[in-house]
Amino acid sequence: MTTKHTPSRRVVALAADAVELDEIAEALRGMALRGDRVVLMWRDGEPSARLRQFKGRRPVRPAVPRRPRALLRVARSGSPRRLLADRGTLLGALRLDPLAQRELEQADALVVVGPEAEKVAAEGRAPVAAPPLVTAEELSRWAELAGTWRDVESWLDDPDTLGREEGRTLLDRVELVGGLERPARQEALARLVEVLLGRNEHALALRAAHLLEVDGDEDPDRLALSRGLRALAGTAASGEGDPDLGAAVAGVVASADRALEADDLEAAADRATLALRLLFHRELHADALTSPLVEDPDTFLAAWRGSRVGSLLASPTPQTPRLERVREGARRHTGARPRVVVAPGTFPQFSPPVVAALEEVADVTVLPLNARPELRWLGTSRPLVDRRLRQAVGAPVPPDLVLREELEAADALFVDWADRGALETVMTAPEGLPVTVRIHSMDALSPWIHLIDWSRVGDLVLVSPHLRTLVERLLGDRLATTRVHVVPNVLQPERIPTHKTEGHRRRLLVVGWGQRVKDPLFALEVLAALRAQDPAWRLSLVGADFLLHPVESTLAYAREFWARLVREDVRDSVDLVAWTDDLAPHLAASGFILSTSRRESFGLGLVEGAASGAVPVVRDWPVFASLGGARSLFPEDWVVDSVEAAVARIHGLAEEPAWSQASAAARQVVQERFATGTTQESFRRIVLG
Repeated sequence: MTTKHTPSRRVVALAADAVELDEIAEALRGMALRGDRVVLMWRDGEPSARLRQFKGRRPVRPAVPRRPRALLRVARSGSPRRLLADRGTLLGALRLDPLAQRELEQADALVVVGPEAEKVAAEGRAPVAAPPLVTAEELSRWAELAGTWRDVESWLDDPDTLGREEGRTLLDRVELVGGLERPARQEALARLVEVLLGRNEHALALRAAHLLEVDGDEDPDRLALSRGLRALAGTAASGEGDPDLGAAVAGVVASADRALEADDLEAAADRATLALRLLFHRELHADALTSPLVEDPDTFLAAWRGSRVGSLLASPTPQTPRLERVREGARRHTGARPRVVVAPGTFPQFSPPVVAALEEVADVTVLPLNARPELRWLGTSRPLVDRRLRQAVGAPVPPDLVLREELEAADALFVDWADRGALETVMTAPEGLPVTVRIHSMDALSPWIHLIDWSRVGDLVLVSPHLRTLVERLLGDRLATTRVHVVPNVLQPERIPTHKTEGHRRRLLVVGWGQRVKDPLFALEVLAALRAQDPAWRLSLVGADFLLHPVESTLAYAREFWARLVREDVRDSVDLVAWTDDLAPHLAASGFILSTSRRESFGLGLVEGAASGAVPVVRDWPVFASLGGARSLFPEDWVVDSVEAAVARIHGLAEEPAWSQASAAARQVVQERFATGTTQESFRRIVLG
C-alpha cells in the first residue's frame, strides 16, 4: 500500500440487502479513516449498528414512472414488461431510481458485496457508467487499515513483537489513516517515536516524528514535546545536529518549568530528560570533529542554564548525617588503616593502578557499579534525573541501601568517571565523607557533570590540562569549593617492554582503533603515503573491531573504513589484532606509535608506546585543538596537524641514527612528565588528604 497521500474519494458501497454491507464494515472504516467519503447503497433492509458511523446513505427505491417522458423511455426500452417485472432485482431497482443512478455517476470508486451486486458489476449492466471497482485485495488492505490504531497501541504495550519490516508497514498504515491531529493520536505517536528511538530504529523514528504536529498554540507542552522528539529523531537518524535543536531545547525546558510551577515532578523529570538527551546526544559530541560544548558552551547551554529545572538539577542539597557508629565499628574491625571505597565507573580498566596505589596505605573496597545496568554508561537516564530532581526540591528519595551501607563505613570515596554511577554515589554520600571524582574525556561532554552536586565533592581530578580548561569552563563557580587537580593516568611499567624486534622501523602501531572517534582512516592514509615510497611499511591496529552500533554515523564510518582497507595501496599491509591485555609484543615490534583520534583526554596507549621507545606521532586532536589539546600534554614536535605532516615526521625519523635519538627522547619525556611513582603519590595525597 502506497504511503503517498492521495485525494479523498467518494466511494459507493453497493449491496442488494443492507445486511450484506456488514461483511465489508472494517474495509469501509479503513477508507473513512483515510479520508474517503463512503456512501451506503442498498435495496432491502436497513444497515446495522456496525455501520452507524456512515452518514452517507442512499437506499435504492424503484418507482413506476408517472410522467409521460419517463413512460416513453420505458416503452422504448425494448422490453417494458420485463423492466417493470425486474423491479425486485438490484439491477432493475437501480434502473428505476434516478437518484441512485446520480449517486453512482458522482462516485469515484465502487464497492460491491453480495451476489446481486457482484453480478451487476461483472456484467457491466449498470444503468449508468460505473466508477472503477475496488478489488477484493484492496478491500482486505482497507480492512487492515481500520485496525491501525489498535495495532499501534498493542505494539506500544509489547514493542518486542514488531520487527523492522512490520514497523515499516505499520507506519505506512499510520500515514494513510489521517486524522493524526487528534490529541490521543498525537500522544500515541509520541510514544511510538520514543519506543523506536529506544530500539535504535532511527529512520523509522524519524518517519513517525514527522507525523507529529509541531505548529499551533492549543497545547504548548504537547507541541514542545513534538518538536523535541522530532529534533531528537532527526539528530539520531542523520548523524548530525538537527537544525531545530536549539529551539526545541528552549521549548522543552520551558515546558519543564511549567510542570514545576504546577508541582508536577513526573512531567518535569520527563521534559528535563528530553532536554538533556537533545543537548548531550552522542552525535553532537562523541566522535565528530567539533563539539558545541567545546566551541561555544555558553550559547549552547544558555536555555538549560537559564531554566528553573536546570538550576535545580545543579543546586547543592543537604547531606544525610553519617551514622558515626558504623564508621567507627568498621575502623575497629580493620585496624588503623583508613577504608577507601572506589567506584571504578563505566570503563573500569583505568582504575586498577589507582586502586593499587591506594592499597599501599589503605583498605580498599571496589564497588562494581558498572555491573548494575541502571548505573552504567554515560547516556541520559530518566530514573536518575527524576531522583536528582526530587532530591533538589526536598521530596522523598528512596536511598540506595547497599551503596549507603558501604559509604557509611568509609573514610574516603574515589569515583572514577563522571557517569550515572557517579551521580548516584555522590547523591548517596553521607555528610563529612571526603569525595574525589576523576573525569576522563567523554564524561566531560555528557550530562552528569551538570547534575552532580559539586558542593559534596572535595577534589576533582582531570587527566590533562585541556580537560581541566574544558570542565572549568562548563561548570564555572559550581567548583568554587572543589579543589581541582591535573594528574595523568598511572602507567603500569610491567606492561611496557624495553627492547625492539627486527623490522620495527617500518611498522606503525595504533592501540584502540574500532571507533569513529579513533579515526583509523587517518592512519590508513598515513600508511598509504608511506607505502607509495617504500612498500615495506606496515600498520598494526590493536583492539576491538567496530561494534554493530546503532549510531548511524558510526555505521557509515565503519563502511568507509572497510572499503578503504581493501584498496590496492594498503591492501594486505594492515595487521588487525584483537583486544589484548598483553601489549608488550606489539609495542616491541613497532617503531612508531600513532594517535589519530578526533578526541583524546590523555592517550594512554600512546604514552605506553612512547615509554617503550616507539616514536610518537600525535594528531592535534580536532575536538580539543582550540583548548591546547595534544600540545598541552606533549612536546611540540610530537604533534601534527595533517596526514601530510604525519608522513613528513615519520620520513624524517625512519632511518638511523635519527630514529634511535627520537626513541630515547620519547622515553625521557614520559619519565619526566608521567612518572608512575609521582602519579601514584598524587592520588594517595588527594584521596586520603
